[in-house]
Amino acid sequence: MEMSSERDGDVVMISLTGDFVARTVGQFKALNADYTEKNILYLVLDLSNVAFMDSSGLGECIILHKWFQARGGLVVIAKPSEAVAKIFRVTRADEKLRIAPTRLAALQYAQQYAAGKAP
Repeated sequence: MEMSSERDGDVVMISLTGDFVARTVGQFKALNADYTEKNILYLVLDLSNVAFMDSSGLGECIILHKWFQARGGLVVIAKPSEAVAKIFRVTRADEKLRIAPTRLAALQYAQQYAAGKAP
């Protein structure tokens, strides 16, 4: 799995490409450990290029959501691929996670949330 990240103000955007599965979750956790140590509270996770996600990847999304939420922060999933969106629907994770239809919509929502103006 390939990962890239960038920061836009208070929001960190992480893009994943490939499979988000048990063997790749460790890479993802290592990247996020750096952001959690820096007290980043707003994260956009772009899953548009994730071809497949297993229960480990799903579990990591839920863990991130809970960690950020407990600190007053937010995780927004940006435009999950159809395969990932199906996993979210089947497991009802889409009822807990904030999912945006585009990367821009996710970024705008996270920025509004950070500014205390989210709907």
